[in-house]
Amino acid sequence: MSSNNINIITGRVVADDYDYRGARPAAERAMEMEPLSIAEIENHYKKKGGTLLHYLFGADPFDFWVGRFYVGLFGVITMIGIVFGVAFYFYQVIVIEGTYNLIAARLDPPPISAGLSFVGFGEPGFAWQIIVIFATISFVGWALRQAEISSKLDMTYEVPIAFGAVVFSWITIQILRPIAMGAWGNGFSLGITHHLDWVSNIGYQYFNFFYNPFHAVAITLIFFSTLLLGMHGAVIWSGADRPMVREETEDGFWRNLLGYSIGEIGIHRAAFWVGAASVLFANVCIFLSGTLIHDWNEFWLFWEGFPLWQVTGAVTAAAVGSVIWRGRRGRNIVDVDEHELEYGGYGLETTTIKRPFHIKFMERLFDLGQVGPLYLGVWGLVSVGAAAVVVLISLDAWLFQVDYNPVAFAREFFVLGLYPPSVESGLGFSGSWHGPKDIPYIGGDAWIIATAFLHISVLAWGVRIWRRARSAGLGSHLTYLYATALFLYFSIYLFRPMLMGTWAQAPGHGFKAVLDWTNHVSVQTGNFYYNPFHMLSIFFLLGATLLLAMHGASIVATSKWGSYREAEEMFGEGAGTQRAQLFWRWTMGWQASSKTIHIWAWWFCALTGITGGIGILISGTLIPNWFVWAQQIGIVAPLP
Repeated sequence: MSSNNINIITGRVVADDYDYRGARPAAERAMEMEPLSIAEIENHYKKKGGTLLHYLFGADPFDFWVGRFYVGLFGVITMIGIVFGVAFYFYQVIVIEGTYNLIAARLDPPPISAGLSFVGFGEPGFAWQIIVIFATISFVGWALRQAEISSKLDMTYEVPIAFGAVVFSWITIQILRPIAMGAWGNGFSLGITHHLDWVSNIGYQYFNFFYNPFHAVAITLIFFSTLLLGMHGAVIWSGADRPMVREETEDGFWRNLLGYSIGEIGIHRAAFWVGAASVLFANVCIFLSGTLIHDWNEFWLFWEGFPLWQVTGAVTAAAVGSVIWRGRRGRNIVDVDEHELEYGGYGLETTTIKRPFHIKFMERLFDLGQVGPLYLGVWGLVSVGAAAVVVLISLDAWLFQVDYNPVAFAREFFVLGLYPPSVESGLGFSGSWHGPKDIPYIGGDAWIIATAFLHISVLAWGVRIWRRARSAGLGSHLTYLYATALFLYFSIYLFRPMLMGTWAQAPGHGFKAVLDWTNHVSVQTGNFYYNPFHMLSIFFLLGATLLLAMHGASIVATSKWGSYREAEEMFGEGAGTQRAQLFWRWTMGWQASSKTIHIWAWWFCALTGITGGIGILISGTLIPNWFVWAQQIGIVAPLP
């Protein structure tokens, strides 16, 4: 195909992009009725070669499949680790502990007094050490097996790299941190519910783990991963079985809704990066605790003595300088594409920012740098306006706490909070706007008014999502997903406080206020980690992060065949999508399609909010103490 005869497939992809691979875009092949089945491509790639032993010796006796599973040298190593690790686990639980209650099994590391020595057979911690050794062998073997499968399918190595971040997390918590602290006894306890005790105890061992900044970043990235997964899965699923929905439709929808579309290749790059980064920040978070940092409350004392707060005018000068610098920046304005205005209207129901501009840095990262046009509409105005009221009320309350001193406000910003009234006020007004200034963590009626406007803002935003999806010809999947997030939000801020009879059970507005509420609600209800719905919510939350990284890495690894054009791939899966499916077919024994993977994504994200909301609602209402409840049903690990 000559450069003068280019067949446009999407706004940015042309048919001759991948001719050198012999893999034409899925949409073109589907129109010509030339589909390539997964069985055909599997037969093509299900051949010997591409393994480490083949490269080293020219032959590999482990290079074979058992059904759908690819074995390989590292598959054998993985199975050895699994078999022996599981065998020692059951031996410790059934033979040594003499119980068949696997849920309440307790496998502790050796005592601190043992240091870094290997304990003998039958001594405390022996089974833990053996299980950790075999589990590490298994995890590393699985990652290397993924690398060999990637090599066989001519994929790049994003998937084993992403899984490698998880393996590194295991090695950090079970090997590197105990070595740095001088004893295997600082390792992570094993057991289905017993590890919950370890997670809870380590938080209080270092005086409120929620104040660990790397923990905050890791948790933020994990929630952001779930958000990305849900948004992406919802829009792709909502475009399934709708031939008129193409890549440009999705881009237009996101630009109208948020002002920017990351694009199909961009969302998978971000998925890979964010998923891996969340694990790496978690590694730093746990490694520093007990090695360099012993008190996360005390850690923040450096902030109070920061030299910047001694110079009253420094903050003002920096702010003015920032405004002047931003004013000198130019924007790369582009001509308005009429296609981008297809969701426009009249009066308030029209595109608010019509002239888009490009950010070249974003284009280098995600392949799309266009910002705008942005649609706001009536419901958008209501949402933004209500949110502005929340911000103004919160700022006034925070400034009131520091006597309206701008330097003190900047210094104390992360600990300032707008809190609900006291327990005695119940569900009514306290009669004081700010509440008693000399009593911490107790606010006044300002919280009630601000939270009411926050309710209005999030509800109006939901209506805006629904209207934008209808205008774009998409389904309501994103709206329903947003509704599950609203259920969690209202369970925290409205439903549970009403069931408990006081607004004091709701979180305040502010960084520290939210962290303190998270900690206090666990203490008040006797270790929230034993809440089964909290367990499920964490399972879906972490599962969503894992799924996001797996999906993003798979698409990035096969992007040279156009696998990221998912709106089209659902109508005719191309070589890239089929390679990604074969990867997981050979790795796990089954694979999702280009449609069902996004259904999985939607449900993982939705169930995070649903189970989390239920867990919040019944805590302190139906179940006053989760630890007592867990003891009553026999799932608490016995004391040593």
